[in-house]
Amino acid sequence: MHDYWSSTPEFINERNGEFIFVCNHALEADEQVSMSIQYNLSRVKFTRSQLPSHLSKCRIIYDIRGQLIHDDVQEKIVNQLSLVASVEFKK
Repeated sequence: MHDYWSSTPEFINERNGEFIFVCNHALEADEQVSMSIQYNLSRVKFTRSQLPSHLSKCRIIYDIRGQLIHDDVQEKIVNQLSLVASVEFKK
């Protein structure tokens, strides 16, 4: 058992060198979007410092079921997080 399991990713894919976060954030107001982006930037940075170096890729999956999130908001999130993670939206 690795001691990095106490870190925060919901999933780790050793084979792909990837750790995955699932976010169920309210994204209907501009302030909520900004807070989510800042939270995830910090979360990825911290988690990378805690995991072995071979787990270098991050994927963030936003669960936006039940919310009406416009494409421009999704694009803003992807653009802001793209330097640290790949981002997906599940509707």
